[in-house]
Amino acid sequence: MKFLDDTRIPHHPYPELREVLNIFAAEIRTALAENLIGIYLVGSLATGDFDLDSDVDFLVVTETELTKTNIRSLQDIQIKVHNIDCYPAKHLEGSYISISDLNNWSTVGEKELYYFNNGSTMFEQSIHDNKWHVRWILRERGITLIGQNPETILESIPLDELFKEIKTTMFLVMELFENEINRPLSFLNSQFGQPFAVLTYCRMLHTLNTGTVQSKRAGAKWTKQFVDRKWIKIIDQASDEREGVRFGVKIGQRAEQKSLYETLEFMKYTVTQIENNEMSDEDAAY
Repeated sequence: MKFLDDTRIPHHPYPELREVLNIFAAEIRTALAENLIGIYLVGSLATGDFDLDSDVDFLVVTETELTKTNIRSLQDIQIKVHNIDCYPAKHLEGSYISISDLNNWSTVGEKELYYFNNGSTMFEQSIHDNKWHVRWILRERGITLIGQNPETILESIPLDELFKEIKTTMFLVMELFENEINRPLSFLNSQFGQPFAVLTYCRMLHTLNTGTVQSKRAGAKWTKQFVDRKWIKIIDQASDEREGVRFGVKIGQRAEQKSLYETLEFMKYTVTQIENNEMSDEDAAY
């Protein structure tokens, strides 16, 4: 099978990625048949940030809403792919959404979709991918494995809604991070979560100023040009830490307390910029 966006699927760092996607897409196409509109890659593969510890993020768009029988067969596919002995096969993450739900602005962030968490072979219902930024990535940067071009099935994303989602996320994650800063090991206070938080805030600042959703790497590069120079060191450190992650090892190690406090201060700084309207919707370069 040759994918529509074949040239955008990287050979590095996992040469086996294409074969895994080949098997996954073929199985989904057989299972859904006429109910399938498209299979797309989103997340870091689409934004150009895919590395050794990235998830393989997917979104499957269907003609009609799935039944429990449908999702059980899709769960069997998830198990089959997961049993392949390689990293990409064990880190598929994504959701299934009907075309009507994809284009229903009123339920974004509210309606739960059938969702497989990173590496999970059991489905759950979650709003994880029913978000504005996922729709933006799908339409503007999504990699089509099978099906229609995303631009033909999804209208342009309203930037005011995208910005609102980003701002809400900034406040929410900052609160979660502060609650975890002095607790035992968790995602946000790990050596994986701490640089992830810094780079995610860079990415969100970039989105609020450009109206686009790009990679964490692009967000960090942009942010360093506009924030107070005192924050450049922590951004560079986060970039170095992210590059140094190998197979999720650092998610099991607690970050240094000094780095955690510096990260929280960086978060507060970025949120202050938003509250002061120094990085406002009106100034965004569309």
